[in-house]
Amino acid sequence: RQMCIRDRFYMDISVMKSQEINEEKDIFRVLDRGIDDMEEKRELPIDEAFEMITKLRTARRNERA
Repeated sequence: RQMCIRDRFYMDISVMKSQEINEEKDIFRVLDRGIDDMEEKRELPIDEAFEMITKLRTARRNERA
């Protein structure tokens, strides 16, 4: 069976929908963890948080290199 452009379009939409659903679940999971951390007082001052982010980014970049 040959696939026409319309069939391809519908297939792409279904794949995109499932990706969007997975991304939404990931976002909610991250937000839930953040809320849990705040409730447990596991927070850093803003300067320390950005310092940690910078260190993590640097470490990840070095791992890829």
